[in-house]
Amino acid sequence: MDYSLLLSLLTAFGLGSIITAVVQLYLSGKLEIRRRNFEEKKSAYVGLLEAYHKAAVQGSDEAAKNFAYWQMRCELVGPPIVRSAIDEIVKTNDNKDARYTAHEKLKHVLRADLGVSDV
Repeated sequence: MDYSLLLSLLTAFGLGSIITAVVQLYLSGKLEIRRRNFEEKKSAYVGLLEAYHKAAVQGSDEAAKNFAYWQMRCELVGPPIVRSAIDEIVKTNDNKDARYTAHEKLKHVLRADLGVSDV
């Protein structure tokens, strides 16, 4: 390997600029991953809520299967607390008071996971 070429490149571009470029590349990659993860979670959560609404309004087998699909998508991208809140929604189907509590918990954990205001 020709070290004189490497040395001349380091001198020409400056070691500081090269380090800055590497750090910027690393940080932009991390930002892109965070953005992609947020969009995937948002998509899954919105789909779940739409399916939840359809299942409540229609009460059909098709609506229940659609909810189960979105529940599975949320299980792929959501943390354990979100998965637990979704399970509580499913388990409280026949208990109106418990369903209200589970509904509020679901809203809270979805907001927390997405990092949006819980005010």
